[in-house]
Amino acid sequence: MKIGFVGGTGPAGIGLAEQFAAAGHNVLVGSRTPERAARARETVLATIPATSVTAMTNDDAVQQADVVFLTVPFDAQRPTVEGIADKLDGKIVVSIANPLRVANKRAVFEPPSAGSLAEEIAMIAPGARIVGALHEIRVSRFADLSHEIHSDTIVTGDDDEAKRIVMDLCHQIRGVRAIDGGSLSNTRYVEGFVTVLVAINFRYKAGVSYRITGLKD
Repeated sequence: MKIGFVGGTGPAGIGLAEQFAAAGHNVLVGSRTPERAARARETVLATIPATSVTAMTNDDAVQQADVVFLTVPFDAQRPTVEGIADKLDGKIVVSIANPLRVANKRAVFEPPSAGSLAEEIAMIAPGARIVGALHEIRVSRFADLSHEIHSDTIVTGDDDEAKRIVMDLCHQIRGVRAIDGGSLSNTRYVEGFVTVLVAINFRYKAGVSYRITGLKD
């Protein structure tokens, strides 16, 4: 599968690119500038050599990818999506960001008027197949391939096939279990709950995640 990363030069994009390259996928690292994409590609290959990793612009990554991960900071996500909206029709697009402002060891939830970042994308690019996933996991953990992450992630979306494909990809990240969280509108509650996880992290000086119990295999 070709997996593209829009804004793939930051810790989220690089870490997930390493995870999916290690799983055998063709990774497309996108950026606004080819030079930054090339540097990110070299970082990925330094960790996961002899894998398929290509540097390109965001536009090219979107056009060539089967699944597009948005790995830009939350406050850059809307303008980024607006710039590529015409290329997203029919694409599976994964929103992983949370609209949180963190300062003085406190997180404040600042959702867009749509209710969540994922729902905002659906408004901007109505032809895209939007899925919310991986909100609960600190992005720095993706790049540590030597340890399992040990976390569930709640995956939301209105397109059942797109959601299944993204859940399968999440299961390929070591230690992550994907849970079907229902419709895309439920993303607002997942994004909002991350505020609580951040508060727990500050209070206990930890990097917590969560597990959903009581499910049958």
